Amino acid sequence: MLDILKKTLKTGCQTTKYPDVPDVAPEGFRGMPQLLSDKCTFCGECVKVCPPGVITIAEKSHEKTLALSYCGCIFCGRCEEVCQSDAVKLTQEYELASLAKEDLITIIRRKL
Repeated sequence: MLDILKKTLKTGCQTTKYPDVPDVAPEGFRGMPQLLSDKCTFCGECVKVCPPGVITIAEKSHEKTLALSYCGCIFCGRCEEVCQSDAVKLTQEYELASLAKEDLITIIRRKL
């Protein structure tokens, strides 16, 4: 036991200062997808390729809606790959903790 204490004092602290100092994601990290409403054409290609099916598109009374739920998103990046209009971008964001599921849904709307 004393040997472990000596070794620990000799090597020092090896952990990061997270969450006080946020970690920076490495280059090429696939984080939270972001929907850009001004570029979206509501073509539905992202809906077709989403493996967990968390992207939905709907049309109701003069309005189109595209919703993305981060609750089941696996951050695979397929939605970004197929989007012809660059309306989906993967960010470096990975901290998505929330107390309510409703906070983990992004919705964009367009009037017809």
